[in-house]
Amino acid sequence: MARKVPSGYVTGHANQARITTFPLNDPDNSVYSPDVISFARKIGLYTEGSDESFSFSDVYDPVTFEGARFCEARVWSFFSHVMGYEWSQHYLDYVQGVNLTNRMPLWVKPAEKLSAQDVMESMRNHYEGTALDNTGRLFSDIGAGQFHYPNRISPITWSSPANKGELFFHERTIAQSPTGWSIVCQSRPGVPRQMAALLWFGIDDSSTSVHFPIYGSATRIPKGWAGKGPQDGVTPPLMHFSLDSAFYVFNLVANWAYSRWDAIYPDVYKRIIEKETLYLQKSLEAEKEALQLFTAGKTDQAVEHLTSLSDAIGTALLQEWFQFFGELFVKYRDGFVTTASPLTPVCGCSTSSLPYSAEWYDRIVADTGDRYLVPQSQQPPHRAIKKLDLKAFR
Repeated sequence: MARKVPSGYVTGHANQARITTFPLNDPDNSVYSPDVISFARKIGLYTEGSDESFSFSDVYDPVTFEGARFCEARVWSFFSHVMGYEWSQHYLDYVQGVNLTNRMPLWVKPAEKLSAQDVMESMRNHYEGTALDNTGRLFSDIGAGQFHYPNRISPITWSSPANKGELFFHERTIAQSPTGWSIVCQSRPGVPRQMAALLWFGIDDSSTSVHFPIYGSATRIPKGWAGKGPQDGVTPPLMHFSLDSAFYVFNLVANWAYSRWDAIYPDVYKRIIEKETLYLQKSLEAEKEALQLFTAGKTDQAVEHLTSLSDAIGTALLQEWFQFFGELFVKYRDGFVTTASPLTPVCGCSTSSLPYSAEWYDRIVADTGDRYLVPQSQQPPHRAIKKLDLKAFR
């Protein structure tokens, strides 16, 4: 079952069938297997009701609490990003799994056209700033740890022995640490077909990866990004760490960011945006040159020009991202923040402490009582804590 998305609209799917009823006699906009309804009747999934009232999702993949919370919520988060707060609130009870009848529309129309960069940004989403935020910033959540990490270790559902073995769950956000790869695909009219398909490819977690351009006509891909897998009858060498592998280099940066998310991720995010902005500009420049070659009938040269761009960017990115890991490791090792400082000749650096948040210190005390309490006789005199005037430091 497939439906054509109207021009100007966006849609989303996240492991949950979303098409409900559909036009039966509109082949330009609705395509389905001829026995999609009769087969459901034959196997007893749809015994009553007319063909016109047949709902693909309700029959073949009914929405459950898990379907709403773990799948539809990811679509809701994307739609909320482009539609705004009021739209988001209207369907909140649905994605929370409270009201499964309040289903979201199959597609929505944003106020403005989305760019490839907008889609990349949406793929970095962890529900931050929404009612499902699990960073521990908006709502108390010990699962986020002391560094406000938005992902959770598997399994997604778990039992609490202290609570009669009841079943609990973690949010399943859009960006996930176990992601293998992500792509943003552009199909562009009005250009030679060899450059009409442009793939922005990222490896590993979509919130910590850099998407770089690869054209559909490319005749090769960067060595560090290449390899064979099960589709080629080959088991990939995932048990062998290699700095020549983009997968492991990006995992280095990602897992280092996971260790102290609130401090390290802003640096990672900033570098990602810098890279993707640069690659967008490079792709536009390369396409101008390639278009001149296509116009002159030099198709092979044009394809090689586009291929070389992707090859060069991917090869350089692999090396630069490992160097970036080194920068982050030096800066955030041992729980400190270490930066260059030529005025400190002993190391050429300046080190500052990065303490836990006040809320986490309170949680330590609540959990441990007076285990770590300094004896009363050694307590410093209590002083009123003045609020700093931040304007004085601007």
